[in-house]
Amino acid sequence: MQNKKMKLSLLPYSILCVCVLSACSSEVEKKQANRDFDYTAAVLHPQLKTPAPLQAPSFSQEYQLPVETRKGALAEEVDVRPPEQIMPFITSSRADSSRNTLMLWFSARTLNQQIDDDVWAWLNGYLAANKIPVTRRDEVNKVIETGPVAVTFEGEKEDDIPPAPAQHFRFQVRSDQSTHRAGLMVKWLRSADDQQATPTIFEQRRYATRLLNNVSAYADTHSRNTYTTSSSGPIQLVLGEDSSGSKAIVAQNSFVNTWQWLLTALPKAGLPIEQSSQSQGLIVFNYEGDASVSMLQVLTFWEPVEETDGLALSSGKYRLQLADRGNETSITLLDDSNKPVLASAVEKLYQRLQKYSNVAPVVIADTAGTGAQKVAAQPQPEAISQPIHLVKTKDAWVADAPADQVLSRMSAELSQLGWVIKQTNTAAQRIDAEYTVPEGSLLDAFAIWKPLAPYYKGLESGSYIFQLTQLEKGTQVELLTPAQQAVPAATADQVYQALAKKLQVKAKE
Repeated sequence: MQNKKMKLSLLPYSILCVCVLSACSSEVEKKQANRDFDYTAAVLHPQLKTPAPLQAPSFSQEYQLPVETRKGALAEEVDVRPPEQIMPFITSSRADSSRNTLMLWFSARTLNQQIDDDVWAWLNGYLAANKIPVTRRDEVNKVIETGPVAVTFEGEKEDDIPPAPAQHFRFQVRSDQSTHRAGLMVKWLRSADDQQATPTIFEQRRYATRLLNNVSAYADTHSRNTYTTSSSGPIQLVLGEDSSGSKAIVAQNSFVNTWQWLLTALPKAGLPIEQSSQSQGLIVFNYEGDASVSMLQVLTFWEPVEETDGLALSSGKYRLQLADRGNETSITLLDDSNKPVLASAVEKLYQRLQKYSNVAPVVIADTAGTGAQKVAAQPQPEAISQPIHLVKTKDAWVADAPADQVLSRMSAELSQLGWVIKQTNTAAQRIDAEYTVPEGSLLDAFAIWKPLAPYYKGLESGSYIFQLTQLEKGTQVELLTPAQQAVPAATADQVYQALAKKLQVKAKE
């Protein structure tokens, strides 16, 4: 009797499961609107006829609909899925999507870089790495026509979405010497199977965009490896002038090396970066003001006062404007209103940066873009990135952004949380940092005018590792010891919580 009751109680759940499974949409249904298409069979009512001897009323022709001669998809033929978006993975790239064109523009990083040759090499490298056949290759005009290739993302395979049918595509690299750019254009040519129905214009653009994004991802990986290798070596700094005659710091290094070195050296020099735009050659940093003798130092007269290392500037935001000179790079110090500061302040900054000239530049992704020819920053600078939310899940702390973006933001924010960054390894997605337990006297606890250094209960002074792991959705952040052992959760959570508050704030002017 009890078994019969159990079977009867499970019956409603069984019916519910069947209903849920039957409601799953097929691939065709996902492409179509969820309403019927009876409107296509609608019949227009006959035009109103005015009986004699009455005269037909006059109507305004201002809002008369024009006669449409173009032919397009109708009803169930319209693909209602969101269009594929071109993904400019490289920070120097920009998408150009019009009615008849799918193109990705790449900007040169230096004046001497032949960006069109680099894009051509990336394209050929991607085709060779993925064993995609080539039916036509024009080295002079940089045109490639592929053999049949089915473009399907890995995520779609996991979701059991049928793979895209094999198609033929054409790639072309266009050079724009005046702006030091090269565009990679892709176009759908035809289906591999002549018996197969011709894809709609929506599907053609969808397949072509997928393939272009795959090439973009390949180019991003290849360019990172190239520029990481080229960004080694010490920075040579001298005092000089920029193109306008203002006092400036001149780095006898390429723009790329100087840029990456500044992103690494400024936080170490106590100048946290607020914003950066490599496409404009602009870095905005925050300066807390020249050190002075505080009230606490007056009271603790038995402690010697250390010599200050100020920049002869008031507290606030300042800008570094970089200009590419080929084999050297000028660095101009500007105030928040984009005006040059006094020469004495430039000399002070030069002396401070000289101490970090041997710091190895680290390639850090810049979300605002990368470019070759740098111009004066008339528009407002772009923020380092959108707010990043670091939250605690069931088993770990996960950020809702790609690993390279999280690495870039953490490199800029950790110095404000009591950490000294020793090394940033973009390839291994890790940051080696050092923490020192803050020391203070009894008066420090009551010195409300003096901000207290961050303190994490249970965290001892020493070296630590921030290890990032790219997940399917987000990036996991782990705090490890040098022996690759996880820091106890109760202690690490304090660090994660402080970091989360920093990452979720969008940098503003």
